[in-house]
This record gives sequence, C-alpha cells and structure tokens, in this order.
Amino acid sequence: MKRTRLTSVLASMTLSMLAGCASNAVATFRYDRPAQYDIEASVRLVGIAEFGGKTPEEKRWGDVASDRLAAQLDAYNKKFQRYQLVDRKRLKAILDEQDLQSAFSDSSQAVQAGKVAHVDAMIFGTVSITTKDERATRMVFDPLSRSTKPMPYVKRYVRAAVNFTFDNVQTSKTIASVSTLREYDSEKNKPGEGGMGGVLGTVTGMGGDKLPAAEEVLAKLVDQCVEEFVAKISPHQVTVSEALRKGKSQAVSTGNTLAAAGEYKDALEAYEAEIKQVPDDHEAMFNAGVCCEALGKLDQARTYYDKAFKLQPDPQYVQARKRVRLQAGGE
Repeated sequence: MKRTRLTSVLASMTLSMLAGCASNAVATFRYDRPAQYDIEASVRLVGIAEFGGKTPEEKRWGDVASDRLAAQLDAYNKKFQRYQLVDRKRLKAILDEQDLQSAFSDSSQAVQAGKVAHVDAMIFGTVSITTKDERATRMVFDPLSRSTKPMPYVKRYVRAAVNFTFDNVQTSKTIASVSTLREYDSEKNKPGEGGMGGVLGTVTGMGGDKLPAAEEVLAKLVDQCVEEFVAKISPHQVTVSEALRKGKSQAVSTGNTLAAAGEYKDALEAYEAEIKQVPDDHEAMFNAGVCCEALGKLDQARTYYDKAFKLQPDPQYVQARKRVRLQAGGE
C-alpha cells in the first residue's frame, strides 16, 4: 500500500512539473527574410560545382550537399527570383568539354571554370564527416527483480562540416566564405529536447536504445548546413514551430489558444496583459516573443526572448534568441 501511494505521489509531482513547463499548444509559422549578406545585384547567373572531400564517402556526401544546395536555391529562386542557376549536368558537360575538373578546391579554379561556363559567380565547397559508435553500459531498474542491473547500449556520434565558397567570376573576388558545422550526440540529443533530438531522438526501453541510422542523421545535418549558407546569400523563408509555455494565469492559456490558431496579434495582447500583472512570468514573455516573431517584429521578439532568458536560462529560450539574432543579422 505504501509503495502504491508513493508511486501515485511521484506521478502527480511529475505531471505537475511538466504542466508548469509547457502547454499542449504549438505555434507554427513562416516568414520571408532577405539574404543576411549584401550580394551585388549584378550577380545573377550562378554555377554550383561538385563539392569535394578527402575520402570517397565524403565525396559522396559532397554530391549530396551540392544537390541539396541546388534544390534549395532553385526553390527560393522560384519564389524570390534572385538567381538563375546553371543546370549542374550542363555545367559538368561544359567543363568536361574543356577538360576542366567539375570539382575544385580553390578560387582560381572556380573563376576559370566560371569564365568557361559564362556565369557571374561560382559556388564550390568541401564536406567532412565523422560517424562513431561506442558500446557502453548503464544501470537500469528491472521491475521483475525489483533491482538494478547493467544494460548494454550504443552511443552514437555524428558530425558534418560543410565549407562553402561563393566567388564573383568577373572580379575574381570571394563574395562569401562560410564554414558550417552540425553535430548529433545520442547522449545529449534526447527526444523532446529540440534540435536533432526532437527530430531524430532515441526511443528508450528495457531492450536498449533504438538509434536513428547514421545516414539519416547525416542527411539532416548536411541539410542544416546548407540551410545556414543559403540564408546568408539568398532571400529565404524561415519556418518556426515552437511549443508555447503554460505561464502563470488563465490569460496565458487564452493567448496560447489564439496563437495556436494563428491569431498572433490578439495572442500578443493577452500575453502583454499578463506581463503587466506578473512581471516575472518568463513563460508569458517567451510566448510574447513567439508572437512578435510570427508578426515579423524581430527586434521586439529578441527583446522578449532576452527578458525571458534573463529570468530563466531555459534551453528553449536560448535557441529562440539565437534564431532571431541570426535572422536579424546580429551576432
């Protein structure tokens, strides 16, 4: 009887803690942003070279990176009409005809290839990947024996680094040089924590961990690297999905209902009313930041995220603040 009562108490405490952190409401929205870098308007016709790597596997992922870059830029070009891309097969055929490499590692080669292809600019890069599995053991509770026992499991680490160079063919100058890095660590990226954990998190049970395949993780990491680079050189669309916080009053709950329905202006009014009454309600401040971001008011969003973070250094606040700073071109 005592064990049952204790279990019930612990379950109630856990539910209360979870309820205090987040509601079930999620705000999902998109907004358009200009390129983070100022690219000359005269740079219109762009060629994308084959990305290189030190090993055959890295070269394979280099092909994936250049393909994903072409696909993302093509999609945004249809919407924003910023660049005109040379078909990659056509570019390779032109370079092969001139006995030039379709993958290169320095700007002089890029400029030479760009002049042959008659483009305004060339993009090239390199990919470096790391995948590592390690067997480990942890103690888990066995309900049958009512004791702890060692359980073997696998730890997985995946890393993708993509370097991008964007060269002006006419001036022979580098327009942008960007190094990106994304990592996945199964020990750190747990389900529900956002980032790679939220997308490709582990499923844990008595039988051990079911980890996402390394190829699946690498594909996601490379995509994220490409997205970071594209945001710097091209107008782009930002997609945000944030779990709204519960807050300290019914006003926040009302705001969450409105925000989840896309009524961000009315939701913001509800959150700001709560903040006036309860100035230390960091969850209401975070939600207000989400609404400001959805409305395109990035400076106000950043202010609210900063205030929420100062009251409570929550990882969700950190990521939101970082996202808005990047979109606003800040550090």
